[in-house]
Amino acid sequence: MRRTVSTACSTFQATLRHVWASGSTYAEMTLFLGVTKDQLFRLRDKLALPLRLDRSKRKKPPRHRDPTPDEIAQRCAELKSRHLEDRRSEPPDRNYARPHDFIRFKLERARMLTDDPLEQLLDDFADQ
Repeated sequence: MRRTVSTACSTFQATLRHVWASGSTYAEMTLFLGVTKDQLFRLRDKLALPLRLDRSKRKKPPRHRDPTPDEIAQRCAELKSRHLEDRRSEPPDRNYARPHDFIRFKLERARMLTDDPLEQLLDDFADQ
């Protein structure tokens, strides 16, 4: 619950003018002064305070134009060539295994780990 504030007091009006000019947000001002946002707007009109900066009309940086399809294709080609150069310059031990080699390794590893003799017999029969 907010405290009762006498807005007719010259001290309060001077404080309001100072806080208004400080660039604080409405929430900060209402909390500091102990008034509601509606009261703050009525006081603004009554005391003829200047309007605050409208954020929607603030100066925005210039927007760059969208790239053309030719520019996109050129940039893609540059990135692909740089990526290929980077991959080719990697040491041989950093080469990645092909996926099917990995799958074969997993199957062979799984076959080695089986404890069931019947399953092992079926696996050996399938290999032949």
